[in-house]
Amino acid sequence: MKRIALLLALLTVGLLLASCDAPGVTVLDSLMPPLTDKTTGYAVTTEIRITKLTTGESVSFTEPADLNSVHMQFEGIKCIRDKKFDDIQPLYNVAFFTADSADSFDVCTATDFIYREYHYDAMRSGVDFVWLEGLFN
Repeated sequence: MKRIALLLALLTVGLLLASCDAPGVTVLDSLMPPLTDKTTGYAVTTEIRITKLTTGESVSFTEPADLNSVHMQFEGIKCIRDKKFDDIQPLYNVAFFTADSADSFDVCTATDFIYREYHYDAMRSGVDFVWLEGLFN
């Protein structure tokens, strides 16, 4: 009986560690406003603006297909959140505009992001820096 209880406990812990909702893990796109309202289908995000902070250049996207393409670049990136980012310099700012608000986060490297007062470090893969730099060439 003890073996079965131990096996079930180990299995439960394993499932929690493999879960997408593991404690301390944030999916980057959960910080962004949705493109559309799931219940009504109406657009929520009206513009996404990416600014290259070293030059001040910016590129704006307003067409639904373009908004979707940009949004997809940041979807599924699983990150660990911490407060230490004093030595990390942001290179890009990604701003999301809705009818009544605006929110943004900074991209520091392919795997380092800053949102409000927190640093997010991607666990496996990050944003495509070739794509980001290509927006400004």
